[in-house]
Amino acid sequence: MKKIGYLGPEGTFSQEAGKVYLNALEGKADLVPYSTHHDLLFAVDREEVDEGITPIENSIEGSIGIVYDMLAKEVDLKIRGEIILPIHHALMAKKHLELKEIKEIVSHPQPIEQCRGWIRKHLPKAAVSLSYSTSEAAKLVAFSDRGDIACAGPAGLAKLYDLKVIAKDIADYKDNATRFVILGKADHKKTGADKTSIVFSAITDQPGGLHTILGEFAIRNINLTKIESRPSKKALGDYYFFIDMEGHRQDKEIHRALADIMNKVSFIKVLGSYPKGGK
Repeated sequence: MKKIGYLGPEGTFSQEAGKVYLNALEGKADLVPYSTHHDLLFAVDREEVDEGITPIENSIEGSIGIVYDMLAKEVDLKIRGEIILPIHHALMAKKHLELKEIKEIVSHPQPIEQCRGWIRKHLPKAAVSLSYSTSEAAKLVAFSDRGDIACAGPAGLAKLYDLKVIAKDIADYKDNATRFVILGKADHKKTGADKTSIVFSAITDQPGGLHTILGEFAIRNINLTKIESRPSKKALGDYYFFIDMEGHRQDKEIHRALADIMNKVSFIKVLGSYPKGGK
């Protein structure tokens, strides 16, 4: 049976994305949780699992740097799909607790940040504590001896840990979504509605080098949907540039553009071509 790794533990949005992916697969597969991004990506790279699903960017918090860094330098993996998952946070506690009785809220740093305005408005005196994951926070609340603590995260955690949903949709931004990518040893075949992701570094002593590279896509009317830089960690001022573009790397114009920039970069890696995801 096919094995699909995901960033655990159980009850997180990553597991929810995994379930969405499993519903789209033909045939059965098992979801296997991993505790860190490193563990997950290395497991896919070593083929301990057939594929892996990991969050890579959030519409509010931005990109998850460790995933981009690992794809660029540490693993030989390809993006072969993406899932755009709407994110809805809820406030949960033991069933006897009411909103006004809450003295502390615990969660992963991202939900805390995304719900900060709501917390400040409705629970201005409540202390805020951080946990490794939303699932860990829910577990802490469920098994705590305290009767004044709540957690923030996916509403599905309430059923998993026998908690009560005190408030729904508590995020400050209602159009909150996370992009998850499916990783494997090979990318996806051409579908006609695709994206391609690459990473490269420009030649440092070549003035206008980045402009020249991007120009190869512009003259071919290739739509770049994302451009982001990250430190290469080699030297101050040395960067990797991550680009997403519409189309498949087997498309004639993309193939020519990638070929023509080979002598204009010091490093380039195709991170994969894959079907475009949607909400």
